[in-house]
Amino acid sequence: MTLNHSRVQFDAATHTYHLDGVVLQGITGTLIKRAFPDKYKDIDPEVLAEAARKGHELHEAIQNFDRFGIASDDERVKNYAELKQGSGLVTVENEYLVSDNEHYASSIDIVMLNKQDEICLVDTKTTWNLDRASVGLQLSIYKRFFEMQNDGLQVAHLYALWLPNRDHDIAELVEVLPVSDEVLDALIKADQDDEPFSFVTVPDGYDELEIRYRQFAQMKAEAEQGIEQVKAELMAMMKEKNLLQIKSGNYTVSYIPEKVGKRFDSTLFKSENKELYNTYMKDSVTAASIRFTETKNK
Repeated sequence: MTLNHSRVQFDAATHTYHLDGVVLQGITGTLIKRAFPDKYKDIDPEVLAEAARKGHELHEAIQNFDRFGIASDDERVKNYAELKQGSGLVTVENEYLVSDNEHYASSIDIVMLNKQDEICLVDTKTTWNLDRASVGLQLSIYKRFFEMQNDGLQVAHLYALWLPNRDHDIAELVEVLPVSDEVLDALIKADQDDEPFSFVTVPDGYDELEIRYRQFAQMKAEAEQGIEQVKAELMAMMKEKNLLQIKSGNYTVSYIPEKVGKRFDSTLFKSENKELYNTYMKDSVTAASIRFTETKNK
């Protein structure tokens, strides 16, 4: 897969982004900070600076491993290599720079393909606790800019590569949920207008439930498609051989010919006989349920 590369230039010395002489803002210091203004308020700046330095070293070590196969003494890189091999993920590019070419720019830690050749965006996190809401928002912004930059390509999954600094035994690829375009639009507008923004997070534990639902829904759709295909082939076989029934040790398959039936038109009856219709109506209880409605993103 070939990706389009942004014309934005990154100055590592000043950690700034430039496009045609205009300075663009990074995402974490603007949009993420506006959505989570108190995220680091009680942490010593020196501690943050040290964490950033260690994070940069880890990013470089992972990039050297992905690009050149260079091994590292850092156990987290070894854990990453095992995690990558076990999941079947393939690295497409490290530190892939994306931008809206107007206000913001940033680099995606890792762009990957899974076994189904679906595009996955990965952000490495070394914090002791994984903030799903924050990384989900960050990766959602990356997703938007990635798809803007690569017309026709769609991102299927967003992952946090969780490699905590203080525990080399933890190495997890944690899928996080995308944020809706409506929320992203509101956040960008608030940042451009320099107004406060209230980011409403989903309840704890919801992420895992939605991801499981999506996986089962996909399995169900694939199974139903497969069942209908089998039925179509069986129908063609039975019509060709003029069979009305096939019996095996497991199933009895019956061919049901097309027929014209009658049904009661309750809508018409109600419109013409409203009082009589209401006489035969009775109360019924519908059990509580939930409904999933797919969010329509841009």
